[in-house]
Amino acid sequence: MAMLTVLQILGHEAGHSAFSPSDTLNNTVGFILHSFMFTPYFSWRSSHRRHHIYANNLAKDHNYVPPQREEYSSTLGIDINRLEELTEDAPIVTLLRILLQQVIGFPWYLLTNITASDTSLPKKKSSSILGNSHFAPYGSLFRPDEANVILLSDIGLAAMAYVLYLVSCQIGPAMTALLYIQPYMWINHWIVAITYLHHTHPDLPKYQDDDWTFLKGATATVDREFGFVGKYLFHGIIEFHVIHHLFSRIPFYYGEEATKAIIPLLGNEYHSDKGRAFIPGLWEAFTKCQWVEPDASRSQPGDGTLWYKGGPSPPPEYSMRMKGFYQLFNLRSILRTGHYGITHAKLPHKMEVAKTEKVSN
Repeated sequence: MAMLTVLQILGHEAGHSAFSPSDTLNNTVGFILHSFMFTPYFSWRSSHRRHHIYANNLAKDHNYVPPQREEYSSTLGIDINRLEELTEDAPIVTLLRILLQQVIGFPWYLLTNITASDTSLPKKKSSSILGNSHFAPYGSLFRPDEANVILLSDIGLAAMAYVLYLVSCQIGPAMTALLYIQPYMWINHWIVAITYLHHTHPDLPKYQDDDWTFLKGATATVDREFGFVGKYLFHGIIEFHVIHHLFSRIPFYYGEEATKAIIPLLGNEYHSDKGRAFIPGLWEAFTKCQWVEPDASRSQPGDGTLWYKGGPSPPPEYSMRMKGFYQLFNLRSILRTGHYGITHAKLPHKMEVAKTEKVSN
């Protein structure tokens, strides 16, 4: 796991052109390392760079874009004016939702672009199952001129899959799973946990497009403390993330020095939560940060700044901006609507017919 963690960090640096002054070397190293970790390098680099450009912009960000009041109430099936009456989930439900996110969050993000804003795409949102994924060269997630490198990313994954097949033929599937898939799942867990905690905190604002600026978005992230793991396995990338959003080409090993230099300049705009352990921080984010809306006590009316509110978790996001348990397995709905699931505002077909007949009678 430690080795793959280091490789992930180096691949991430290459994606930001922070590994080397040479773009050719950056892309070569990034492509090899990401393919080895079964992540499409050029696809990830494209969406991740846009996340950095538009961080915490509710209209254009690609990561952890929370719902606003109307969307949140719709997914829960609750009257929009009664959200304040809701309490958080039972602890067992919160635990299961955390486990679901940590186990399949990153692969599912690559497959369906979950947590991104609908309006963050360079093309119209696709209605096909994988049309918004990181694996579709001509999908909605990429510009037409990116198709060749997205296809190259897919070829890199196919080559890695073939290597794993050859390895499993030599040492067996069980040993291959132990030596590769088990560490791979751990790395996916850390990717999700780290990025989620860096961008989700009760004291972090989100911004409407008209009120957003790059500086506002970059500083609406938080440095966390992960103790021994953060210092010796992740080399400070958890503890010094704000500086990474401000200057993404600074190598990770200069993160601490650069953070100390910039804290006096940022003042109250610098966010840090280093007195809280990993698990309590993750629990707080899941219970206190479910949706956003303006808060008159924190900002001026109409300034486009929104703040997190607590409440129960909505159904899991199984496709881009689409949530639900039933819809995930509703094949009839897929065939009828032409996309993977139905919107929450629309009643199932039989209910619509019954409602129409009742009104006509």
